[in-house]
Amino acid sequence: MPGRTKLVIENREPAISDWLLAEYGHSASIWPDTIFTNVTDGKMKAALQKMARPVAADVLEYTGGRGCIILDHQSEVELGPDDFNDADYIVVGGILGYDKPKGRTREFITRRFDGKDNKFRNIGKVQLTIDSAVFVARAIFLGASLGELDITSEVEVKWDDVHSTILPYGYPVVDGRVLLTPGLVDILRQTEFSA
Repeated sequence: MPGRTKLVIENREPAISDWLLAEYGHSASIWPDTIFTNVTDGKMKAALQKMARPVAADVLEYTGGRGCIILDHQSEVELGPDDFNDADYIVVGGILGYDKPKGRTREFITRRFDGKDNKFRNIGKVQLTIDSAVFVARAIFLGASLGELDITSEVEVKWDDVHSTILPYGYPVVDGRVLLTPGLVDILRQTEFSA
């Protein structure tokens, strides 16, 4: 039944950071029914309780291992609106990315689920941020096809005429504007100019 799919973000980051919390907070604002799994650190649990529901159980325990769509960059099948018809959960890895994907979603999540009771889907070839993946999944949940969505392959944040920071991740483009994580530019500015 469409409309009942919950978002599960499986936390796989060992340390809390402003960047991680910004992506998690944006994700929870995009998907109304969000659960964070594998949250065992008290400090992270306290921070996430302001956004959604954190639980200590990992994603396999929490979902019972069935009724899930697992977003996995390495899956060969694209996510489509019909995938949500019988899905209780859509699972996104709470994993901050590297320049090149390392297959950690497959390692930490996908390999633990069977393909009989779950679906493994990709949302394109570009590596997305956590919140960008949630945005794209939500758009598809609401009826868009992946091909209708405009997604960057990277973003350049310019500081002045000489300095900039390249973010090698995909971000959605909405009405001609890149949808960056709220607060990310300030987090980057602190990082870039504190050294």
